[in-house]
Amino acid sequence: MQEIERNESALSRFTRRTLIVIGLASLVAVLLFFASQLIDVMLLVFASILVAVAIDGAVRLCQRYLPLSRPWALLLALLMICLSMVGLGALIGPRIGEQLPQLVAELPQAFQQFLNNFRELPGIETAMAEVEEPAQLIGEPVIDYFTNFFATTFGAIASFFLILLIGFYLVLSPAKYIGNVLLLCPPAKRDRLAQVLCMQGRALRLWLLSRLVSMVFVGVSVALGLVLLGVPMAGALGLVAGLFTFIPYLGPIIGAIPTILIAFLESPQLALYALILYFVVETLESNLVMPLAAKGLVRLPPAYTVIVQLAGAAVAGVAGVILSTPLAVVAVVTLQALYINDVLGDDIEVLGGR
Repeated sequence: MQEIERNESALSRFTRRTLIVIGLASLVAVLLFFASQLIDVMLLVFASILVAVAIDGAVRLCQRYLPLSRPWALLLALLMICLSMVGLGALIGPRIGEQLPQLVAELPQAFQQFLNNFRELPGIETAMAEVEEPAQLIGEPVIDYFTNFFATTFGAIASFFLILLIGFYLVLSPAKYIGNVLLLCPPAKRDRLAQVLCMQGRALRLWLLSRLVSMVFVGVSVALGLVLLGVPMAGALGLVAGLFTFIPYLGPIIGAIPTILIAFLESPQLALYALILYFVVETLESNLVMPLAAKGLVRLPPAYTVIVQLAGAAVAGVAGVILSTPLAVVAVVTLQALYINDVLGDDIEVLGGR
């Protein structure tokens, strides 16, 4: 009789555990489904967090050197950001405004000329004759193309302003939003989670600062170098190079393409010189500028970063590529603090920590 009761008790425990496992697996599956459906919204929210972190960094800088309360420091930081943007726009805006439309208009011609010269190489014409025309590969009516283009353009503009708006609201009262996140955790774990959130914020601030240093150096260096080489639209091409540098490793490669194509319109030799210029600038940025001017800032290993970017592209396209690296910074800090330090017990320095 006792043996039967023990068997029934063991069976009952096994059943409960099985049901718990099934329930957890179902919950994870449901969460993953909703996450896949809301991936664009989640990325938009994370981009807003990045904006808030950047503004918060400026606020902390003001409070470090000036005896100001947070509201006044926030007002001063926003004023400094606006004045910097206005001053930069007044300085380079007119010339860039003239060059950007010209760059957009000439890029297709430069690409076509590059293809024509490429076809002249031995064996290339035969190989390309077997490939369908690009228009057949795309198979999209012209009216649909323009509709999608304008929908994407206006969608991007709307998303940009939404990101700024949400980021502004987040930086107005960050303690409120952090407190709401902490309420989701057990009371005994809230202090540790608050520490981890602070670590994540610091790591993101340092990562953003490292990207800013790289973007300014690459953009200015490329623009000056292209002026010396005599490449047309040097200012606009330098701006493009600087903006693409926000994406580590893959960004500079993509940013070099417009410059090489525009230089190719002048001569293949000039395109080669432009390629060498990019190589020199990126080598200096990686091995001289960042180690000296950005010592202690957050940088992820190259192979890890590229793998994460490819995964982001597979999941969310262009937005995934842009935001995958800062997302990886958050993930690394979380794993180092909560798993390696707390669970495994290894005392390591968390990314971006002091």
